[in-house]
Amino acid sequence: MRCILTVLLWSDAHHCPRAPIRAQTSRFSLRPLVPMSSEPGHSIELRLRAAVESAPSGLLMVDPQGRIVLVNREIERLFGYSREELMGTSVDLLVPERFRSGHVGFRAEFVAAPRARAMGAGRDLFGLRKDGSEVPLEIGLRPVVTEEGMFVLSSIVDISARKVAEAERSRLEKELRQAQKMESLGTLAGGIAHDFNNILSGILAYAEFLEETIEEEEALADVKEVIQFSQRGKQLVERIMTFSRQKQASPRPISLEGPIHEVVRLLQRTVEPGIEVVSWIDPAAPRVLADPTGMHQVLMNLGLNAAQAIEAGGLVRFQVLPIYVTDSLARASPSLREGSYTLLQVKDTGSGMSPEVQARALEPFYTTREKEKGSGLGLAMVHGIVREHGGSLVIESTPGEGTEVRCYLPAVEDEEAIDEPGVSSKGRGRGQRVLYVDDEPSLARVGKRRLSALGYDPVAVTDSREALRLVEADPTEFDLVLTDFLMPRMNGIELAAAIHSLRPDLPIVLLSGHVADFSVEEVDRVGIRRTITKPVTAEVLAVTLAETLATKQ
Repeated sequence: MRCILTVLLWSDAHHCPRAPIRAQTSRFSLRPLVPMSSEPGHSIELRLRAAVESAPSGLLMVDPQGRIVLVNREIERLFGYSREELMGTSVDLLVPERFRSGHVGFRAEFVAAPRARAMGAGRDLFGLRKDGSEVPLEIGLRPVVTEEGMFVLSSIVDISARKVAEAERSRLEKELRQAQKMESLGTLAGGIAHDFNNILSGILAYAEFLEETIEEEEALADVKEVIQFSQRGKQLVERIMTFSRQKQASPRPISLEGPIHEVVRLLQRTVEPGIEVVSWIDPAAPRVLADPTGMHQVLMNLGLNAAQAIEAGGLVRFQVLPIYVTDSLARASPSLREGSYTLLQVKDTGSGMSPEVQARALEPFYTTREKEKGSGLGLAMVHGIVREHGGSLVIESTPGEGTEVRCYLPAVEDEEAIDEPGVSSKGRGRGQRVLYVDDEPSLARVGKRRLSALGYDPVAVTDSREALRLVEADPTEFDLVLTDFLMPRMNGIELAAAIHSLRPDLPIVLLSGHVADFSVEEVDRVGIRRTITKPVTAEVLAVTLAETLATKQ
């Protein structure tokens, strides 16, 4: 016993990376650690015993045949066995079954060429506890040579906490990389959206000019289709803006019927053959106060998830129903309150989810699909959007039987307030002088023509600095300024601030295809009364200008 304790402390004090340790006494005892006398002659042994027992690492020694001859208290704690249960047994007892055959070979290799090293360096090592669970380990080996032969001393460390920390760090790094990709995508989408909105503005404006002049019925119908597609293009850009978080949601009372029909048509053209996509909307289902773009994202993500869960033919079904959330149901879901809701259900006949997958389904970046087929953001985004709208999301799924996602959305109770004000009829100008600023020459020409058709006296310029010089020359020359936002040298906000300092009462309307958000405080400070997103119809432009001039301060 004395020799073993001496060897252990000598190993710490005289670290030699290659040479085996040689015992310092003539007799090597394999007795287990037992209480010893506290007489002065035994004080060194007591200190050595205390050092072994209190070592933070597990210390375990085996003979050449792999029998355990020494353990300390940390080994008992780590593996759950008592000292008496371990002494004299094979060390394979502590090795998981799946590693035992390889462990025998590694041990034989070490005995044949003993030297201090980490066993299985570069490999994941595990130990088997008494309760059958596995624990990740870091193991260092050192040969100990005595008169009774060579023994192998193992220093064993439980690295469970380190593994958890490494896994968490890896997860966070992956999420950071994904977030950076999404941010880059949003920046790219913003730039594309600006240019695309300018193109749509020209298409929409010229289509409306044709609508005013064409009388032939079939040609007029074609022009109306162009206008319709331009509006759908605008909605698409708005969805990109919201997705990239560069445009704030604009909730308003809407019916889910239109968005569902649009999503169903789109899915029918894109899903795998054999998958049927259908919908049913209860006529009594109330409208919801929601952002149309957000709702489109919810429907598309739920529809795509449902379709991708079906491997060889099946059904995706959208349903919208009225529902009254009772007090008991509201208590079960903290995000709900007692009252009227619209229930959106999306069911599929796919493979379903296991309880483990279902428990993590709403986690951002969690996905069971291959990396190329999913980012793990779909359901997380749906959950976030539904919660932002004051609703709640519930998932029910059974492996092999499919999944049902239920979205509870607060119903609009005041049905009289659902109509959008101000766009039912065009406003007309009375010859007011309007300064129109857009750095795109084609859009400047279109804007001037539109304003003239609406009864205004427009001056169109393509340089914001030139616009400022016109106002500086005569601040009373214009009744209103209509300016684009994203322009070289001086953007719309900067131009508005400069004009506002010259004439604070001159109303300014910001017309923008850019995706930046403007705070109320910012636009008020520079004298901007209204903001409009490109492309804008002549009707919306007319009403906006008429209302701005009517509220002129």
